Parts: sequence; structure tokens; C-alpha cells
Amino acid sequence: MNQPRQFFTRYRFPLFFLLSYLLSWWPLLGRLGLLPYGPTLSAVIVIALTVGRAGLREFWGRVTNFRGGWWYLVGPAILAGGLAVAFLINVLLGSSVSAPPQLPLVAVGVLLLLGGQWEEPGWTGYALPALQRRYAKTSNGPLIATLILGVFRALWHLPLVIVGAIPWYEAFLMNVLVFQPIISWLYNKSRGSVPVVMVFHFMSNLLSVVVSPLFTGSDKIQYMILFYACGFLAALVIAWRSGFKFGWRGPESSL
Repeated sequence: MNQPRQFFTRYRFPLFFLLSYLLSWWPLLGRLGLLPYGPTLSAVIVIALTVGRAGLREFWGRVTNFRGGWWYLVGPAILAGGLAVAFLINVLLGSSVSAPPQLPLVAVGVLLLLGGQWEEPGWTGYALPALQRRYAKTSNGPLIATLILGVFRALWHLPLVIVGAIPWYEAFLMNVLVFQPIISWLYNKSRGSVPVVMVFHFMSNLLSVVVSPLFTGSDKIQYMILFYACGFLAALVIAWRSGFKFGWRGPESSL
């Protein structure tokens, strides 16, 4: 291995996360919001620098692994179930429904082009299996990998917190304690299918748009907190039932 490749391989994780932030945050200079393709572009660059064509082929195989079976339905079912339970509790607590659910076609189009699912080839197709391999010999390695990735995924949303686009607890608590554990489990249980995770992420964005009109003001905040609580409970059950391995079967990444 030549010296430049040795250097990039040694520092591949710092390089990946740094590039993910830089490639995603630069549109903020023009107030255009985060670019969801940043983590994926970062993964391609880092793999090209560290492994080369063989690594890019392996990465592409994960991104195009559509053999997820019924796992495509599991993630959306968890989301829908959490929203339904949170809705019921919110109404029982006295919240008033302000408007029926909606599904604006413009929002669907925007999400298809610029939704968070386009982050997943980077976070899930590269970083997750690489971190799981990195901590394979460590006690609770999959849990460590999941928490590390959850933290960096949360920090990626920091600009949105600063400008007030999303609350801090959604960016940090949701990503670290709810979103990433479920994603790790879906990816590992579907035998490395990135499309399964992409569908889950897309549906999380879409369903948030659908239920957005249901409540307003403090009732809406309470509804989302209840939903996050349901999500945390689901993630906790998944972690406990899987022995905190999230379905991981052993090293499967050479990247």
C-alpha cells in the first residue's frame, strides 16, 4: 500500500465525517438548506482513496441490494404504529385535532429529489458496516458503532438546529437514541440492504408531512414528543431483544 493510501486509510473516518459536513453544509451559504447527497459523495471519495475500484464495486452492491424482502415494510410499520399510538394518547390527554392529514404532491416531489433517504448510501452503505467492522472485537461493538454514527448523524443536522428549522431534541435525541438504532437493525437484518433503509428514511419524512396538520401549538409539540417516546421504546426493545447487536452477524465489510 502506497503512503498516500495508507494515510487516507488510517484517517478514513475523520475524513468521511468531515467531507460529509462540508459537502452538505456549503449550500447554507446561499440559504438553500442541507444537501442530502453530502454523506454519499463523501463515501465515494473516501472509498476511492482508500480501497479503489474493488471498494466502489462493493459499495455499489450494497446500494443496489434490493433483496430486502418484507423488511421494506417493517420500518414504515414501526413509524406508522408510533404515530398512531402517539395520536391516541395525545387525544386522550385533551389535545384537539386541528385538521385532517394531508399529502401534498409538491412535498412528495421535493422529498423524492432532496429527501433524507439520499444520505443513507453514505451513513448506512459505508459508515455503519465500516464502524461495525472497526469495533468487531470490542465488547458491544455493534452498539458502539451505532451510537458513534448516531452522534455524527445528529451533528450533521446542527445547522438546522441553529437556524431554528428543527428542535435540538429532534436532531440529537431522535437520531442517537431512536433513528440510528432502528436503522442499524433494519440494515443488518435485511442482510445489508441500503434500499430498505432508504425506504424507511423516506417514509419518516413523508409521514411527518402527512401528520403535520393534525395538531398545532403545544398540542403539536406534545404529539411529537409522544411519538419520539414511542420510537425510543421501539429502539430499546430492538436493542434488548437483539442483545444490543442489532442483528449484526459479524464482519462483512472490507472498506
